[in-house]
Amino acid sequence: MTVEPASLCWVTGLMTERRDGLTWAASFAKLPALQYVVSDGGTGLLKGLDLVRAARRRDGETRSLDQCLDVFHTVREGRRALRLTWRRVAKVMDQAVAQDRVVARRGRNGQSCKGHGASAAATWSRAERIWDQALAVEAAWDQARGALELFTAAGRLQDRPQAEAILAEALPRLRGTEWAKTRRLLSRPESLAFLDRVQAGLRELSLDPAVLEAILELEGLSRQRDRSAEDSVAAAVRRGRVLVRTVQLARADPDWPESATRVRHVLRNAWRASSLVECLNSVARMQQSRHRRMTQGLLDLKRLYWNLRRFRTGRRRDQTPYELLGVALPALDWWELLKLSPEQLRQHLSAQRVGE
Repeated sequence: MTVEPASLCWVTGLMTERRDGLTWAASFAKLPALQYVVSDGGTGLLKGLDLVRAARRRDGETRSLDQCLDVFHTVREGRRALRLTWRRVAKVMDQAVAQDRVVARRGRNGQSCKGHGASAAATWSRAERIWDQALAVEAAWDQARGALELFTAAGRLQDRPQAEAILAEALPRLRGTEWAKTRRLLSRPESLAFLDRVQAGLRELSLDPAVLEAILELEGLSRQRDRSAEDSVAAAVRRGRVLVRTVQLARADPDWPESATRVRHVLRNAWRASSLVECLNSVARMQQSRHRRMTQGLLDLKRLYWNLRRFRTGRRRDQTPYELLGVALPALDWWELLKLSPEQLRQHLSAQRVGE
């Protein structure tokens, strides 16, 4: 399954027994303008990307095909590892509580507590040690997760060197076998590819460096509105920074709101997560209890339904995925469109072109 993120257009959906590199390469080959892919770490998908890159090099194409490792799956894996870490702490603490109960019961019954008290104390000591270790691991995970954000906690735009420095400090503290997969994902350079995409997009804007810096700081602070509304010295400082930057921009560039819109467009198109594919799984599973088996035809039907369905809320409101992607189709319901013969569809499209 492939989805174009800006329009949420469900581009391809294929029922296949094999998800190897050749299968993915054949799917990507149908998208000759493809330049950027956000995906999980599936080996078949990565192999498919390598095959497409090799084919482009053989054909003498200079267009790159970049890949960003999906932040959604990395964060989900980190949360799973954190749950396992605290589950181990809870297990040891339950053992310590159980031993305390044994000591208390023996004391009430007038039995000797010799040996039991020392054992309970040792278990509590171990529980406290594991608790402290878990706190350190959780702090390291919070720090590592910050490297996957566009802006730092201070509201500054993040770049790859800064994010790599954060990960270099945090990863050694993610100890334990349950963190092995998370460490591997965070260590891959593709995890920070979205930061490279942002920097490249900002360079293409060719804005004055001072104006760009001020706009980026305003954007970073706007993402901390809840913190800026607090009644504290730090919140007052943030509000002051917003005022100073706004005055600076008004003096330096009267058209700065237009420049800010262009900057926000670059930031919005730094796609970091393929979780929208997970969202479309609900469409694929729609009415699943009534379907004895999923077929390619049924999957294509669901894809057509989704791509002609108008969004009800958000930036895409009252538009269909096909419209957002620029696909010219008759303004018909998906079911009515499905009933058209190829000749009738051609007539509708010809009439649209004449009308335009």
